[in-house]
Amino acid sequence: MSYQGHIENGMVVFDEPAGLAEGTEVRVEPVRLATLGFWQSCSLDELASRQGVSVPHSLDDLEGGWPEDELDDGFENDVHRWRQQELEPK
Repeated sequence: MSYQGHIENGMVVFDEPAGLAEGTEVRVEPVRLATLGFWQSCSLDELASRQGVSVPHSLDDLEGGWPEDELDDGFENDVHRWRQQELEPK
């Protein structure tokens, strides 16, 4: 169920009484953003805002990597060794 409203003095004001109990959690989305079609482009800032994420500030933020606490069991080294063995002439 959705309710129509607008922002007034920094607060959400419903156009009609909503009858929601005090403390009810709600989600507010701007109508203009909610009605954008899939193929309509938007800026990176708008997309990040819609998805609730922050815009990366450097390429290092995008790199990711393995978690520091992950077990180093030598699997990657074994795969490399197996591939080298497959390439060796027989």
